[in-house]
Amino acid sequence: MLRLFTIFLFILLSTFITACDRSSETEEEAPLRMVRTFWVANGDMDNWYEFPGVVEAAREADLSFRVSGQLKKLSAREGDRVEKDQLLAQLDATDYDIQLNSRQAEYNKADADFKRAEKLVNTGAISRADHERLKSQWETSAAALAAAQQNVAYTSLKAPFSGRIATRHVENFEEVSAKQTIYTLQDPSAITIRIDVPESIMIRARENTRPEAYAVFAQIPQRKFSLILKEVSTKADVQTSTYAVTFDMPLVDELNILPGMSVTVYGRPDNSNRVDEGVISVPAHTVLEDINGRFVFVVKREADGKGTIEKRAVTIGELTDSGLTVTSGLRIGDEVVSAGMSKMTDGLKVRLPAEAAQ
Repeated sequence: MLRLFTIFLFILLSTFITACDRSSETEEEAPLRMVRTFWVANGDMDNWYEFPGVVEAAREADLSFRVSGQLKKLSAREGDRVEKDQLLAQLDATDYDIQLNSRQAEYNKADADFKRAEKLVNTGAISRADHERLKSQWETSAAALAAAQQNVAYTSLKAPFSGRIATRHVENFEEVSAKQTIYTLQDPSAITIRIDVPESIMIRARENTRPEAYAVFAQIPQRKFSLILKEVSTKADVQTSTYAVTFDMPLVDELNILPGMSVTVYGRPDNSNRVDEGVISVPAHTVLEDINGRFVFVVKREADGKGTIEKRAVTIGELTDSGLTVTSGLRIGDEVVSAGMSKMTDGLKVRLPAEAAQ
């Protein structure tokens, strides 16, 4: 009888111990809540805007003749570098030379008549009225001669500045009209970059400020090229409702950067619009408030992707484009919970993603 009681007691204790072990295992294996977080960085880090841009020449001119005629000579080809006052194209000047000779003869006669009148008017040989008429004819013929001389000069097309021929719009021996574009000349000694800024950003821009900006080319993404603000359009494009902003970019001798190339421009407001160094910024929705004041939930990372929640009191500054500035309570490098804050409590164990958002 005693033996049966001992066996029964052993089975009962074994069952109780097994149930406790299973209960402990169930409790230990309860899944931890996954939380989303981000690393705290300096508030100035995320205040960059990105714009598509295009490279333009610092100076560009469409060159044309001021008179019409037949092309006789095209001296420059596309891509050629030319110097200021270099002859680029020539019209057949035969008709203009004939006109010049005619105007020269008319002027010579008028000049001789007027010089004789100057001598005779003082002696009374001719009237004052005839003298004034001959003087008027002399002035008219002088103006016509000057115009004819200018027309002959206009049959030569010269470079107004040193640069590079970007485009040739005609072929030799064509009949061209006055003001018809013959060449497009660009100045390669300096380049500019133009971007289109939407009104949502332009409305916050302040006058007389110098934003920070740099350019990145897709073909060489590892290099950044500093930009200097040149001009800002105050009239929006009718179709896009954007404002043209132009930057100067220093020449890079080892690169062949040409007008028309695409580029990405990164810009941010100048120093007066930026938060002070050391002041950090967090998304506004991550800051909560209770009867004790404002706070955030910070995660203390542990091994195996786990962590412990800490409720951290913070002091808040102004709201900027980067979020709420935090003047105390957080340090750069802290990991803050960014979602599900209502389910967080101080000391809660959580599961973390491999890396938080930067």
